[in-house]
This record gives sequence, structure tokens and C-alpha cells, in this order.
Amino acid sequence: MRSISFCGNIVLLILFTSVSLSYGQESLFPQIPGWKITQDDPVYNVNNLWDIIDGAADLYIEYNFIDLHIARYISTDSIEVKVELYRHDSDVDAFGMYSQERDTGYNFIQLGVQGYLQQGVLNFLTGSYYVKLSTYQTGSKAQEAMLTIGKMLVAQLKQNNLMPTLFKVFPVIGKQHNTEQYVARNFLGYSFLNSAYIAMYKDSSAFKIFVIELAAPDNADTMLAEYFNAVPRETVTKLAPDKYQIRDPHNGVIELQVFNRYLYGILNCTDPDTRDQYLKEVTANLLK
Repeated sequence: MRSISFCGNIVLLILFTSVSLSYGQESLFPQIPGWKITQDDPVYNVNNLWDIIDGAADLYIEYNFIDLHIARYISTDSIEVKVELYRHDSDVDAFGMYSQERDTGYNFIQLGVQGYLQQGVLNFLTGSYYVKLSTYQTGSKAQEAMLTIGKMLVAQLKQNNLMPTLFKVFPVIGKQHNTEQYVARNFLGYSFLNSAYIAMYKDSSAFKIFVIELAAPDNADTMLAEYFNAVPRETVTKLAPDKYQIRDPHNGVIELQVFNRYLYGILNCTDPDTRDQYLKEVTANLLK
């Protein structure tokens, strides 16, 4: 009798687990009146992502990709919308991947953190999810259908819908709209420069400001030392305590500063006064 009871408990546990997992997957996608949902695709993870996006899988994994859930919505009048939910380990990772694929010329809309709507495509960011909707149908009805589903997804997923906090330290004046990026690895082509927040600016010329946040102040000093070792010694000039100029042979003139656990700088700004002004503002914002 004990054996039968034990086996019965195992069967119940398996059934309960199966139902729980199934519900967990389905609950990602909201039920919408007038639409049928189909979920015939497998759940993709780091082991099989190449099966669906072979050429881009490595980049997604750099941004701590966890899994991809896919569903298709079909309306009563035969509009079909494919939904892809790319889940990442953090909001910052999801933003980073989103920022790698957007273009400043896209038609941006306020959906989740941010989104853009093109013909047959609606991509947006909500918390740790990078969401892609697509349809083969053309015309305003299909575009409105994607927007409707997108809004329902934002409500269903219940995520944080704010830009990464560190962008608050970036100066506002001169910053170009929708140029913020997060680079997880190999910033400026160096393996030791990771987790960089970036934005484009325009004053008398175009330039970039970047901020790298480290776990501890010593890590920022270590990263700076690695940079000095990677470029010719004569290209490094100390301007002030914790402030340097590097004439990087691969990236141009970079002015760098270390403050606490932050390494930040300005890239290819030609005017020394402008460089000084912007770096002072970043420092002041970090102190707030």
C-alpha cells in the first residue's frame, strides 16, 4: 500500500508541475476578446536560441538572455500578429539589447519604456522583456492591431517602465534623442571595458559621453590601469588627480575621469572647454 501511495503522490506531483509550468507560460500572453492565441513554438533558451536567430544569438546572450516565448494572435477577420517575448536577466540587459537594434530614425512611440512602430513591426521594451510584434498584413487596421496587443502585453507583464537609472547623470543639454545605449561587453573594442552607458551629443561637433559603473572604487582604478597598459605610454596625459586624456590610436581623443566606483569620459569632443564643462556636470550629477 505504501508503494501505491508513493507512486500516486509522484504522479500528482508531475501533473501539478506540468499544469503550473503550462499556466506560467500562457499567463505571459493576455487573452484578448476577438482574438485566438496559438503557441506552437518551443520555448527557446541559451542552448537553442541559434535555431531561430542564428546570426544574432551570440549578441542576445551577451545581454544575459534567459528565454524566448512566442505566440500568434489571430483575429476573427484573419489578421495574424506574431509576438516574441525575449526575457533577459535584468531591465538593463533588456534595454541594452533593445538599444543595439533600434535606429534614431525610427517612428518612436510611448509604449512600456519605449517602442517604435514601423510598417508591419512593433518593437518595445518593458522591464526585463524586449518584445517584438510583427504582421504580414498591411494597412492601418493591422498597425492598430499590433498597438492593441502591445498595450495588453505591457499591462499583463507588469514590469518597471523606466529608463535605466544611470542615464539620469547624463547632461541634458546637447543630448541627441534616442541615442542612449548600454554596451555589455567590449566597449571601444577593449575586453576589459564592460557595462558602459552611452549617449550621443552635439555641440560644435558630435561626440559621445559614457559612464561605466563598477561594483567598488578599486575596480574603477583597475579598469583605468588596464586601459593605460593597452595604449602607448606617450598617448596618456594626466590632467588632474583622477582625470586623464588618452589619444587612443583606435578611437580618437578620450578624456577620462574616475570618481568613486565610476569611470566616465567624453569621446571625440574637439573643444577642451566643452569637455571640461560636460565632465563637471556628470560629476555633479553623480554626487546628487
